[in-house]
Amino acid sequence: MLVFRFHTGDLGRMGSDGFVHVTGRLKEQYKLENGKYICPTPIEEAIGMSRFIMQVVLCGANRPHNVALLVLDWAAIRSELKILDDVTEDELVNDRRVKRLIDSEIKSSCKGKLKKFEIPQEWAMVAPFTAANNMLTPKMSIRRHVVIKTYEDVINVLYRDAVVAGGADGTSEHREAA
Repeated sequence: MLVFRFHTGDLGRMGSDGFVHVTGRLKEQYKLENGKYICPTPIEEAIGMSRFIMQVVLCGANRPHNVALLVLDWAAIRSELKILDDVTEDELVNDRRVKRLIDSEIKSSCKGKLKKFEIPQEWAMVAPFTAANNMLTPKMSIRRHVVIKTYEDVINVLYRDAVVAGGADGTSEHREAA
């Protein structure tokens, strides 16, 4: 029997229906300090299913656990928490209700779908990823390496379990999610 293999760089699985389901890219895969391999795409997709989260980038290469950089949908959050438009995003970033809402969204979107070591233990709010700030490609895919390099200081703070102080750019807070 002849077996043909195409080296596309895609990761996938064979479904019970006999079709191949692409789950991510090999070049995006990384290893945690404990030796577990992580493919961030399915994790980001699970978290991104929340109506309060617009964009997600998962980080954790050579680190003890995963963390997430989140771009939040402030309009949906305002609507859910019944917050008036006169409240600034600076105030929302520090609002405990927002933190609790995002924590519960991450937990509910990951529960039963992901393994415990895959779920981000910390998260930070960041400014939107756009083509203008070079974090999106022309076809609107996130440039993971650019995002991670840009927010390297925020990521480092997440691993030190400290609070980031900041302003309206959305890089001013993190919260334990697991």
